[in-house]
Amino acid sequence: MNSFNLPQRAGKPPVTGLQPPQLQFSDTSPRDVYEAVADWFFSSFPHTREEPTRISVPTSRALWLDEALDAAPNSFMPPPGSREFAHLHEDGSFHLVMAEEDEGEVIAKGWGLHHPWKDRGVNEILVYAPRNAEEIETLKPVIEAAYAFATRA
Repeated sequence: MNSFNLPQRAGKPPVTGLQPPQLQFSDTSPRDVYEAVADWFFSSFPHTREEPTRISVPTSRALWLDEALDAAPNSFMPPPGSREFAHLHEDGSFHLVMAEEDEGEVIAKGWGLHHPWKDRGVNEILVYAPRNAEEIETLKPVIEAAYAFATRA
């Protein structure tokens, strides 16, 4: 059973890249929404910090789990040794690693899609950029689930 129940996302899916770097090209977050997401993203989780991303484009901001904390296997993005379990893109979308049943909920309700290299072992999903304050609140449990997956909470 997944850890949250999302409403169906309204509207058509945004245009995204078909190959890495997988970014969102339409229906992106307005600047004030992006800033609100970033403030929450990087201040809400114990034993985390903002780091430069090790896998995404340089403008992306990584959410990094402290090395002293025990972590679940397969809960981080490449490269090996990374503690990056989520990163926020400048467009407002974000990649994260989470339990498969949670991934299924995000994708089934139209809030994201698998990474294009899933078949190569890249175990992360792209979550579409929130378009307003209501969608930020809708997506907070998704980010919380990724944190819980990484920390075995």
